[in-house]
Order: sequence, then structure tokens, then C-alpha cells
Amino acid sequence: MDGAMSVIINGTTGISGVDGSASTPAVQGTDTNTGVFFGTDTVTIATGGTAAVTVDSGQRTKFPTTIGVGNATPSTSGSGISFPASQSASTDANTLDDYEEGTWTPGFAFGGNAVGVTYTAGNSGIYTKIGRVVTVIANVALTNKGSSTGNATITGLPFTAATGAEPNYSAVSFGNVSFLTFVEVPVGTVGGGETVIYLREITSAGGGTALTNADFDNQTQTRITVSYFVS
Repeated sequence: MDGAMSVIINGTTGISGVDGSASTPAVQGTDTNTGVFFGTDTVTIATGGTAAVTVDSGQRTKFPTTIGVGNATPSTSGSGISFPASQSASTDANTLDDYEEGTWTPGFAFGGNAVGVTYTAGNSGIYTKIGRVVTVIANVALTNKGSSTGNATITGLPFTAATGAEPNYSAVSFGNVSFLTFVEVPVGTVGGGETVIYLREITSAGGGTALTNADFDNQTQTRITVSYFVS
């Protein structure tokens, strides 16, 4: 027939002479709008009449929306990479194997206890985890410091910190510190193998000492930010 497209099938070129499109792929299954079609130096997989994955001559792969790795279900909104709910850690230092965003609930403890401690409605925290590094932000705001005594910690970190020397590098940044009875500079470090931040003060003489319940008021409030390695 005049004007008809010639399709060649042989052992040298395979199937040639037809490019197809997203709605009518050159290679189809029983679903006629799902398959493979071709462009200039591109190969595209189409599903449901829409281009899903395209590979070009530079070996660049384009995904129009989201992809899931480790059997994770791709997100139905936005564009990006979805990771499994539970990390599948890689031993390769150059492999990104986790990303997560979420909330956590910070708290104060004294001597490891928090008897009678209560908080304002604004007591809350958020975090972002990329690989084995997590960054947390929180507002910790008391309405009653309770009756527990001893060294002060912030509890509730969303992931257990790595052990060894790594947590010692995780210095806490403080903001909007109020209603603390001491007058020196607050500092904090993440406890190795734990989910707590140990609180201290740096004195004008240059030394350091642990904060205790005696340094807190019933209205103590602080905002913190810290990044640390997870186990």
C-alpha cells in the first residue's frame, strides 16, 4: 500500500522501521498503550499511554515523577526518591541508602527520671535523616520541672546515636534560652549509643559542669538544633 510504513524484522537489526509513541508503543503487550517506543537516540518505556522511563544516548535516565528503591512504594505526589520505612543499610560509603522526615517529642530528665514533669502545648521537635546523619530541631518548654533530681538531659531523640568518638563531635546549638537559674553558657552533646543530650554549662573561668535540676525553673524553655551520626 502506498505510504505504508515498512517494518523489518531480522537477526541483524531486530525490529526496525517503526518508532511508535507513548500512546502506541512500537513494542506492545496485550495492553496496546503500554510498551517500548523509540526517538532520536532515546528509548522510552510507556505505561498507560504515558512516558514512564526514558534513557538517552548519554546513558541518562529520566523519571517524570517518583521512584521507589528497596521495594519502597513510590510517592503519589511531587517528584523524588522513596526509601523503605526501615533502612536497608549499605556497606558502600558512597551509597545513599536512607532519607526520612518526621517529628519527635523532646523532654527534660533529671538523673534519668522525669517524675511530675509537664510541658506546654508548644513542646515539639522535627527531624530530617539523610543516610546516617540526622538533624533535629526542637522547642522544649516546661510548665513544671517535677520532683526528679540529678544531672539534666534532653530525652527522646528519634534515632539512637552511634557509639565511639562520633557523638562527641555533635555539639548542640541553643536558642531562646529562658528561665534557667544559672548565668553561664549552656552546651550539650549527644550520648553515644543513646537517645539523649547531656546538658552542661561553660563557666566564665573556662571550666565546665553538668546542669542539674537546681538550674531549672518551672518555666524553663529552650530551642535546640543538633546533627549527629546514628548507629
